Amino acid sequence: MSDSESAHEEADRMEGVTTAAAPAESEGEGDLREPRADGEEPASSPVKKRSRAVSDDESGEDVSKPSGVRHGMYSEEDESEESEEEETEADRHFIVDDAEDDAEEEEPSSAPHRRRRKKRRRSLSDSESDLDADDLDLVHENTGGSKKFKRLRRKVDDDNVGKIFSDEDEAPIRADNQRDGYDEDDMDDFIIDDEEGEGAEVDRAEKLAQRKKERASLGQNLGRNLGISDEQWRDAQHLFDFEVDYGWAMHGKTDDAMDLDENEEDALVLKNKAVKLTDLYEPSEIEAKMLTDQDEIIRVNDIPERSQLRGDMPVPEPGELERAAVYIGRQLFVEKHIAEEPVLSNVRIQSIVKVLEYMRGEDEKQERSHFEVPFILAHRRDYIQDLLDRNDLWRVYDLDFQFVAFEQKKANVLQLYKDIAKMSSIAAEETYVPEMLERAQSIEDITDVSQYIQLRFGTELAQAEHNRRPTFKRAKRVTPYDVAKAAGIEELVQLFSCDARQIGASVTASTLKTEVPDVTPEEAAKKYITARGAFPNPQRVLEGARLMLATEMAADPTFRAFVRKVYTSDAILNITPTKKGGREIDHHHPFYPFKFLTGKFLWEFTDGQFLQIMEAEQKELITVEIKISAEDEFFNDVVRRSSFNSGSAADGPWNEQILKVLNYACREILFPQIVRWQKERLASAAKEHVALQCQLALEKKIETQGFVKKIDADHFDEWEPRVLAISWGEGAANASTYAVVLNETGGMLQWLKLDQFRGPPDYRGRDVADLIKMIARHQPDVIAIAGMKPNTKTVLHRQLDDILQEALAAREIKVDLRIFFVEDDVARIYMNSERAIREFPEKSHPPLVRYLVSLARRVQEPTMEVAGLYKKDISRLKLDPLQALIPEEKFEWAVEKGFVNVVNKIGVDINVAAQHPHRATTLQFVAGLGPRKAQAFLAKISRGSGGRLEARAQLIRKSLCGKRIFMNCASFIRVRARNFSKYEANLEVLDDTRIHPEDYDLARKMAADALEYDESAIADEDDPSVHITEVMESERNLQKLAHLDIDEFAEMLERRMKERKRMVLQDIMNEIMNPFRDNRPPFTGATPSEIFAMLTHETDETLADGSIVSVQVVRVLERLLKCRLNNGLDGLVHISKVPLDRGMQPTSLVGLYNEDTLLQARVLKVDKEKMAVELSLRDVGLDPPPVKVDPKFDRRREEDEITAQRNIDVRKAKSKQVRQIQHPYFKLMDFKTANAYLADKQPGAVVIRPSTKGNDHFSITWKVDEGCFAHVDVVETNKENDMALGKVLTIEGERFSEIDQIIAEYIEPTSRRVQSMFAHPKYQRKSREEMDRFIADQCSSTRRSAYGLILDREQPCHFFLIYKHPTMRPHKESVVVKHKGYVFRKRMFSSVDEMLRYFKEDEARRAQGGGEHGRSSGASRSQGGTSSAHHHQSSRPHHASSGGAPPPGSYGRAPAPGHYAGRA
Repeated sequence: MSDSESAHEEADRMEGVTTAAAPAESEGEGDLREPRADGEEPASSPVKKRSRAVSDDESGEDVSKPSGVRHGMYSEEDESEESEEEETEADRHFIVDDAEDDAEEEEPSSAPHRRRRKKRRRSLSDSESDLDADDLDLVHENTGGSKKFKRLRRKVDDDNVGKIFSDEDEAPIRADNQRDGYDEDDMDDFIIDDEEGEGAEVDRAEKLAQRKKERASLGQNLGRNLGISDEQWRDAQHLFDFEVDYGWAMHGKTDDAMDLDENEEDALVLKNKAVKLTDLYEPSEIEAKMLTDQDEIIRVNDIPERSQLRGDMPVPEPGELERAAVYIGRQLFVEKHIAEEPVLSNVRIQSIVKVLEYMRGEDEKQERSHFEVPFILAHRRDYIQDLLDRNDLWRVYDLDFQFVAFEQKKANVLQLYKDIAKMSSIAAEETYVPEMLERAQSIEDITDVSQYIQLRFGTELAQAEHNRRPTFKRAKRVTPYDVAKAAGIEELVQLFSCDARQIGASVTASTLKTEVPDVTPEEAAKKYITARGAFPNPQRVLEGARLMLATEMAADPTFRAFVRKVYTSDAILNITPTKKGGREIDHHHPFYPFKFLTGKFLWEFTDGQFLQIMEAEQKELITVEIKISAEDEFFNDVVRRSSFNSGSAADGPWNEQILKVLNYACREILFPQIVRWQKERLASAAKEHVALQCQLALEKKIETQGFVKKIDADHFDEWEPRVLAISWGEGAANASTYAVVLNETGGMLQWLKLDQFRGPPDYRGRDVADLIKMIARHQPDVIAIAGMKPNTKTVLHRQLDDILQEALAAREIKVDLRIFFVEDDVARIYMNSERAIREFPEKSHPPLVRYLVSLARRVQEPTMEVAGLYKKDISRLKLDPLQALIPEEKFEWAVEKGFVNVVNKIGVDINVAAQHPHRATTLQFVAGLGPRKAQAFLAKISRGSGGRLEARAQLIRKSLCGKRIFMNCASFIRVRARNFSKYEANLEVLDDTRIHPEDYDLARKMAADALEYDESAIADEDDPSVHITEVMESERNLQKLAHLDIDEFAEMLERRMKERKRMVLQDIMNEIMNPFRDNRPPFTGATPSEIFAMLTHETDETLADGSIVSVQVVRVLERLLKCRLNNGLDGLVHISKVPLDRGMQPTSLVGLYNEDTLLQARVLKVDKEKMAVELSLRDVGLDPPPVKVDPKFDRRREEDEITAQRNIDVRKAKSKQVRQIQHPYFKLMDFKTANAYLADKQPGAVVIRPSTKGNDHFSITWKVDEGCFAHVDVVETNKENDMALGKVLTIEGERFSEIDQIIAEYIEPTSRRVQSMFAHPKYQRKSREEMDRFIADQCSSTRRSAYGLILDREQPCHFFLIYKHPTMRPHKESVVVKHKGYVFRKRMFSSVDEMLRYFKEDEARRAQGGGEHGRSSGASRSQGGTSSAHHHQSSRPHHASSGGAPPPGSYGRAPAPGHYAGRA
């Protein structure tokens, strides 16, 4: 096999590890598998079916839970079985299956751990005896054992991990993916055993059987890693003959895979064809899976992945890092408002220099460290002290890249000017350009110099560029400046004594001119008149002279820098709404806080507000004016400093010309350019601010512990808890309740569907019994609850608590379980993500089950669960209100920095990550790594012995990484004893601490000194870290350690080794006392405010005191009205808060109000704990509560605008009376204005407006998608008068009684179904032509039928189903979204998947029967047969945990027209 083919095969194996299928337990646990369409059971191991709950361990024996008091969770038998499974799956699917999530329970250990953590005693046997000579030489060459410390004299073993930190060159990482210790069997799959012996025939027979087995495996889902569910895979096979089309690609052979050789009938000859990634995947898919050649280079190079992706950073020249530190410090001091001079002698600048040396500098051996921020912060803190925090280090990291671009641009401009100087004597003599480049401090300064060169030496510049690139010819554009210069008017310009360079200098130096020319401007201009040219008279000549002078002055770097500085310090911003903005920006609009902004200085913009201002300006809602606060005074001062001041009458004519020059140069050229630059600068700063806020919000979200199970008062379990998660989702009256139990590693043990759980006690008895049985069987440690409606707290939470208390009293359960509400923002994203569907396929796991899995995993480890959203789904997580206004790349980088910060604080258990793919999400954020290197780590560990890492040293010994990556990542990789049996491996106790291997010797010496051992005793120890263990296990010894004088030790180290280690020594002491102590805040569940926002989707701004809301009366009592808000909250109106009845306070509300009546109410108080709102029916017509606005909001301008608009409205009202409808959504708009009003609203937003058809109609406009709006005509009947609202409202023949009923039962269901269509994997945001090409390309490349969905923007709520068979052109059919379902081929379907299943079945029937696109066969099907199928579905047991899948032969068949459920 060639190297390239081997590399592709290796990459395919690697890809299989990171995107492997769900853990074995989640494949069969908790789901009731449906039989296939052909009646066969799935190929996976049989699962015992239950009517309500399914679990892999039906016997009741718990084999999954790693006990908190046992030494390990893996037995040798388990590992053997897992290895065999992995090999089989790799051969079949190019996928390395993950190890079993849960292993056999071992005998518990009674050894207690001192302090607050259960620890395992490490055995002292040597586990590295299999190292060969080369490995030992490599470790020996990189030894750190040569370090000598006072009182430290001990023998050092050859396999001491500290020895890899030598100054010698490290062994290179080989690009051909050769691996020591892991890949002995990598080539076994490609070698044919030619031995002739007693077992040869048996071997051949086994190979033949294996090949037949592989052919049978074509029926299995090979596309799971691409997000294809098992159900979709089977449908595709059935419809598109996958085995015929793709058998050759998966096995590289013809149908006759095993042929007989002509010379020997008994010899079996394999006819293999090399399989490449391009044979199986599209290039875009290969790139998405990070399997390109460039990805492999990043994977192999011994440079941190983030550094490689950032771009090439050159080796710094002498003095470059010092210049970079000053450049970075200058910006950092401004951002942090540090009143210090950014000079090299500044201690902060010196710290920045040191940080840059670690990031991209060279040591005395001319080797680059490439240290990342987490490593520097953790292990080089002594060099930055407290001068730079974590965010400062990241800012240095980013600004250093900016500085490199700055230096490169400066060098390019300087070299270009040197080339020009060779052609121009003027340029050769002039020192202005080199001086300005030398003083340049920003990219803007370099740009100014570049523009100056282009203006002054345009001809020479073109020639210099041509000399550099002879084939490149710049398009020559003759400007008025060039024409004037060619006419010799430059001599006239000199008479102004206003050389652009001198003007800039005179303004800054405050000097005055006194020598005026002897002639008038007109007389001087006569010399340059050309009868037939562009300057026929003195006036035209003076115009040309003024243009030349103004252009040169506006391009002068000194003057531009001066004006830029003035704008930065003294410019103000004013905002005026346009006519369109005046109508649209009301009190509830997000742009209202700055609608009338006046006189706000640019330096006052410190947040992301300017991004909103730019968005509003782009939408033509406002106009933005930026000017110097005292612009006239500034301009007059410039004129005064530039004019002649001799005191003679000759000054006047020349000063008049100078005034015109300056007016054109400043107001027409320079000021607009500076304003554009200021806008860009403010927008850039605002984006940085929003990105930082996203990063900090993410860190706050994930920087919290998971739930910790206490064993007793002083000890807690090292393993994550078992979690029961429960929810009923939207909480509708007929909604089912789901419960899921996860084991300690996040694998699913069981899930339940409870159909009667929300009924009365005697009705829900069976569901309660099943839930209690589930709890008693799996013994969860905590319960998580969440939902999407307020009744989750008001009903489900209380009901669940009562059930648990009753079960505890009856001794049906042993522990009083705590119930926590958990934020579900991540779970809502995960439940429909490709990752979730790949792990828990749609057919066997309802969406709410996946929702609960994510919820439970967040209880176990929040950081890990949120990290699972990166990178594809993370943008859907709302971290800041303005995050949509920053570029996606900036948002992702901010999020990545947040993950890197938190993950490297808590570390990553490498063995758990290797065993469980969903627990490996944080590995990519470890310092030095990235998604590609993390992928390679897991692949190598999975192929290694036992699939586990026994020591950090093995990262080097097993060639998992090179020295630089090891240095960055080692201290953040945890090798934990909980993953091993007591005597299974010889573990290094320091490998589960934050202590870096380079400092292991320091830790050992500190422990020995604390124990007061002499040198001879230390030297005799076989285990160099035995004294560490001895100190850790004794409170007395820990006290001794705490009393060590580390200051003296640090001084000794600095004298002898020239290294600062004071802070590092303190960290070492802390780690020995509390290894990997989790300093994150403890788990507390969601706060009341978070629960309120989760269940109601309301915030303090959307439901503020004083706001007006629409409520429905649900019950009328004597002195109380009980109401229901649209968000599901309960509202209470006391009798004292209702309007007076004929001037009197009513004594009873009965008879005054009726149930189901819609009312407008004012919010008085929101009780988040009780999920209730106190309301008033009084004063609902008053102005809305004041909105928080910008401090520079001009109320006077707003009042003037309101008064002017009121006068206009009065005049319009006199001319035309328009009917008003009392509803909060009603607005006086036409359809165009309604579209514009809804443009920036969320899909589903509604406007009720008058209809042009008369007062017996009104229209409802609602937003379908961006740029797409639906207009619904509502007919009114039973009207009391022409202006009143009809009592019967009709839409397309369907009758309603209230507007809110239309919104709740017609608009909102339709909107939800539209959004479901958008979220479907088959939907594409493409035009009809683009979709036709896309489908055709897909069909051509796969040689299979292809289809997809697009929106028909001509008809809102209409979609096109575009499909193409290999022998036909693309076809399209319409899918209409109704509030009751999806209409396709004259049938109604309840879901998109149901509709697509019917489409594929109908197409298959057409292919078999030769019908026309299946329409006739679908339409002619008897209604009786369809109804029968529907009746068969409804007659199935309603409580089965089947996920809703219909039986074979009936799924996907919708009831016939006129018979679908729910028809009015």
